[in-house]
Amino acid sequence: LKLKDAEQTVVNLSAPSVGLFDRLLAITPGLDAAVKEKNGKTIRAVYELVAEVMNFNEDGFTFTADELRDKYHMTLLDVFKFVAGYMEFMKEIQEAKN
Repeated sequence: LKLKDAEQTVVNLSAPSVGLFDRLLAITPGLDAAVKEKNGKTIRAVYELVAEVMNFNEDGFTFTADELRDKYHMTLLDVFKFVAGYMEFMKEIQEAKN
């Protein structure tokens, strides 16, 4: 994953804990509604969850929701793309295990 900071930081993501992945699955269906309703609390929770997921990386980086928005310029659209791409990544991992 290449971020949009000045250094164009590259993060090599790995699989999260089962509990964290379950939380990501649970919040995904509500993303569209949160944006349409401009639900700041839910949007904040999504950024925090994405930061937690991104903390599972092979590079030792740690991220916060504020850093994703401010330092790495991650927009809500970027969050949607990340979640969709990450779900596909996890699906591929599951299929490889089977």
